[in-house]
Amino acid sequence: MKLNIAICDDDKKDIYNLSNILESYYIAKDIDLKIDTFSSGKALFQSYKKSGDYHILFLDVEMPLISGIRIAEVIRTTIDKHVIIIFISNYPEYMQDSFRVHPFHYITKPVTMKSIYELMNRVVEEIEQSHVIYSLISTEEGDITINIKDVLYIEVTNSKSGILAFHFFDKTLSTKGTLSYWRNELKDYNFYTCYRSILLNLAHIHYFEKHSIILDNGVKLPVGRSSEKELRDLYLNHTVKLVNL
Repeated sequence: MKLNIAICDDDKKDIYNLSNILESYYIAKDIDLKIDTFSSGKALFQSYKKSGDYHILFLDVEMPLISGIRIAEVIRTTIDKHVIIIFISNYPEYMQDSFRVHPFHYITKPVTMKSIYELMNRVVEEIEQSHVIYSLISTEEGDITINIKDVLYIEVTNSKSGILAFHFFDKTLSTKGTLSYWRNELKDYNFYTCYRSILLNLAHIHYFEKHSIILDNGVKLPVGRSSEKELRDLYLNHTVKLVNL
């Protein structure tokens, strides 16, 4: 498993301490961790918009200009609604305020090896049980791990060369592969071939138009006439399941 982690804290000593503990966890548990560190929310936003590829965020609550809770709100609503957020703070009284962005955990400083190890064990278990992490190779950015929930649709862009495009809310990643492979891999995750070259994530349908659908990001995709009724039925069943969870 490869996990990309971001630490955002204006205290360099706290960043250093947490980074060292996470690196020792990587060695002890044989889990590949990539750790990026930031001293401000602005720097984190810039990196997130450029690469957008974090699974876990450690956010200091008390930072100048913009608090960790506000950073989490912006990321949740505009960039990544699935990322695991962990707040770190000197003051436990901020815990109540953090609940509105649905953090995975709230931990007080100074962090210890024992507390981080226990926390990371829970995080890894959560990710493994979600069954939505896949590693893509041969992308322009190198080896990238993505959360399948964030994929809006997969599209064949060059059938002769076997090039696929993974479309996200605000970016696209290209990789080699076949649509049939991913159709089989994602058969249990509510993906549907809405058109001959497009594999669609039902969770990101915003609304239907005649012979087309509009996604959460406003993109319009065609729907084959023979597939339209089945797609509507599948979408309805998917929505009912979500309501009843």
